[in-house]
Amino acid sequence: MTATSRPTEPLVQRAGLGRRTAVAALTCATAVWGWSYIATVWLLPEMGTASLVAVRFTLAGLIMLAVRPRAVLSIGRRHLLAGLALAGLLGSGTLLQVEGQHHIPPSQSGFLTSLFVVLTPLVARILFKTRIPRGVWAGVAAASAGLSVISFNGVSVSLGTWLTLAGALAYALQMALLSEYSSADKVYGLAALQILGTGVIAAFWAVPQGIDLPDSPAGWGWLAYSTLLATLGMYAVQTWAQSRVTAASAAVVMACEPLFVSLFSLLVGAALSGRTIAGGLLILVAMCLVIYAERSRPPLGVPLQGPDGAPSEARLSVQRMPRPGRSGLRPDPRDRSSSEASRHGRPRR
Repeated sequence: MTATSRPTEPLVQRAGLGRRTAVAALTCATAVWGWSYIATVWLLPEMGTASLVAVRFTLAGLIMLAVRPRAVLSIGRRHLLAGLALAGLLGSGTLLQVEGQHHIPPSQSGFLTSLFVVLTPLVARILFKTRIPRGVWAGVAAASAGLSVISFNGVSVSLGTWLTLAGALAYALQMALLSEYSSADKVYGLAALQILGTGVIAAFWAVPQGIDLPDSPAGWGWLAYSTLLATLGMYAVQTWAQSRVTAASAAVVMACEPLFVSLFSLLVGAALSGRTIAGGLLILVAMCLVIYAERSRPPLGVPLQGPDGAPSEARLSVQRMPRPGRSGLRPDPRDRSSSEASRHGRPRR
């Protein structure tokens, strides 16, 4: 092995470890959001939906801004615009989903919202030319089947249907855009802009109805949990993780949220149905497919060609590394953009 190729093996190992860590972090974030659904059910008698969304996102964003103002203010024009766009998409997706729930049953709302799993890779492919590995497409199919088993009880077309579908599309656009612009040195600022902007959008929606606050110590405790952990902490985790895995892979992992909601519901006396178990198994299969596909992707930051146009020694040594299945040796446009980003101190997935 040449001196040029020797450092590549640690690079391959770090790339694989970073992706597995990102998938694990997203899974933990999804579990926290699953528990926050239970917290939301307990909070709604004291706070309306509009007030809850506005307060938790605005407080979380202001806290992030107060703790590290320079990380937010020095983010740069490109990421500032991306953060504002992400806030608009996340905020509008949330509001459209909530408004749609006034017109359709909860089960139909849950199923239609879960279609973001299918829409995310399509949006990433159309807008950003992202190459989606076949393993990830298989994971998308398995996750969609699992979500259908859990929540599908028929769909009747109405205003609520279209509002909820529009919300699912907004979530898909937000995830695709986040994977495109998130980078390790911009995680904090991008997450803060996204969270605070969502809170401001929700506040415009909530203020005409009046802002409600909890009226019990338990309510304030659940609001603190929703603000600090489920919003501030886990949206920062999502922003970091999506700098390392594709939007499609992240969407499949986040499809676990209904499964975690069902599991946590056992703690408050709910029963676990056969449909939930069958759908959950399909979602677990989807996660395994995504993890396998992410392991098979070429590592980031490896030059594709040497000065003479031939494959570089580093690239050849990567190709010699044992890797399960097909390694997808064709250049990935995202990998090229990642190499360019790393030269400017902005490592990407």
